[in-house]
Amino acid sequence: MNLTLAISKIDSTLNDIIQEDLKILKDIKKYIIQSGGKRIRPLTHLLFCDLLDYKGKDHWIVGSIAELIHAASLLHDDVVDEAATRRGKKTVGVLYGNKTAILAGDFLLACGIERLNRLNQPAILSIFTDVIRQLSVSELLQMQWQKDPKISFEIYEKIIYGKTSSLFGAVTQTAALLSGIGSKESEEYREFGLLMGDVFQKRDDLLDYFTLTKKSGKDQFKDFANKLYTYPVLMLKEKASKQDKALIPKIIESSNSSKMMQLLKYYKIEEICFNELNEDIHELREFLTQFPESKSKDILNEQLSKLLT
Repeated sequence: MNLTLAISKIDSTLNDIIQEDLKILKDIKKYIIQSGGKRIRPLTHLLFCDLLDYKGKDHWIVGSIAELIHAASLLHDDVVDEAATRRGKKTVGVLYGNKTAILAGDFLLACGIERLNRLNQPAILSIFTDVIRQLSVSELLQMQWQKDPKISFEIYEKIIYGKTSSLFGAVTQTAALLSGIGSKESEEYREFGLLMGDVFQKRDDLLDYFTLTKKSGKDQFKDFANKLYTYPVLMLKEKASKQDKALIPKIIESSNSSKMMQLLKYYKIEEICFNELNEDIHELREFLTQFPESKSKDILNEQLSKLLT
């Protein structure tokens, strides 16, 4: 698979799916398609369809709708987070107003669901509508807990399941369903996607603190400045002494990033977290060994490697 050509095809499919009449929606569609991003969710769907020797064309629509749902969630997230920029560009909320951003996100979701319905694949439609439901639930859960020092790993896992992992699970499971794999057997593919999404989100959390940030395009200490209790902070809470654990909320509240980095370094949180992610990636690689050697398999393994670089 040629990734450049695949991304171009995804963008073309998005353009066809988003049917608009209003100029403001045309502007936002253009913004969404030209906003960049690695298109990792639709590409993962396409790569698994290739691994499973899928011969149809519906994978372009299903993969593109996954990207559409992701794009809509970002419009909503930026309003909730009061974000001014994303990937170095002004957000839709800043450009057109928060009300427009929310309604545009709803419009994108409606376009996706309407197009999915036309595929006449009830199981796939059900999977994606559940993803949309989980996105809403997890956002509400995050609003409730994200700045609360009492947040637990269990709550954090529920949040990232809805915000990130559920959509990854959907793209791998729907690839299996399109390829003729039964509903029960497709759950194995969903589990792969869920774990991949889990790793993807936790790595993103780590980039807020550690040296890989410069390669990510993410502003360092953005989560910390927003007083968020993300993966490395929760791991620190788990490993720190009782005395140091009590300091963490005070450090976050005071925005003392140097003190936070001292504690993270002292308890070797970077090493602990990346070792944990490495174990998860090893499990993902093991799943891929069942498939014969191919370009798509190589690309997936390469993508997994990038999650640790």
